[in-house]
Amino acid sequence: MIGRVIYAAFLVVSLAVTPVWAAPTGSQTATSGVTYTNGVIRWERLERRHLQPKTMTRLSLLLAPGSSKLIARGRPGLAEVRVQYAQRDGGPVRQRIMSTTLIRQSEPRIVAQGIGPSTLGAFEARGMTQMLSVARGAIRMMATAYTAGSAGGDGMTASGKRAGYGIVAVDPRVIPLGTRLYIPGYGIAIAGDTGGAIVGKRIDLGFDSLRGAMLFGRRDVTVYQLK
Repeated sequence: MIGRVIYAAFLVVSLAVTPVWAAPTGSQTATSGVTYTNGVIRWERLERRHLQPKTMTRLSLLLAPGSSKLIARGRPGLAEVRVQYAQRDGGPVRQRIMSTTLIRQSEPRIVAQGIGPSTLGAFEARGMTQMLSVARGAIRMMATAYTAGSAGGDGMTASGKRAGYGIVAVDPRVIPLGTRLYIPGYGIAIAGDTGGAIVGKRIDLGFDSLRGAMLFGRRDVTVYQLK
């Protein structure tokens, strides 16, 4: 009889303190199925939890390269989650999600990322549309040119590839090594090398001949990072 009284009192206290383990602020909760077995108290809660919206990036020709603009703030979704909690001898509370029911779908947060107008006169409307579908970003950079001979050394790059056309040097803090790129006036390239003078928004384009490097010279370019 005493054991039953103690157990009943324990349940009353447990139900009274469960708001300490409640779901995030603003969520509706309901507690049920409280049990106490072998020093472990278990209970279930039906909680409403917010689902954070995903962020989607859209490329825009109307914004300058490197700039961005918030198009839609998005809206959190809402789900009804049945959670089972367990606590042994006053220790840490553990939880296990039993089921989830979606009440409201989240709406994505949309950010426009500027890539600026195309510098390729040969790009027609169809070609630009295709570029937007395969590019995931663009950066306005200062481009120079080099050859394996002008760079010195044995002609091997930081990525282990031989220097030449299609291998460009970048600052890895700006463009990670291995990134596939498209540079108007140059073509498809791989960020495969680094250089002491290549810092920030600088890029050094590899060429197979000194003449080709000299003809390219030094110019501002929009570097497209491909998906």
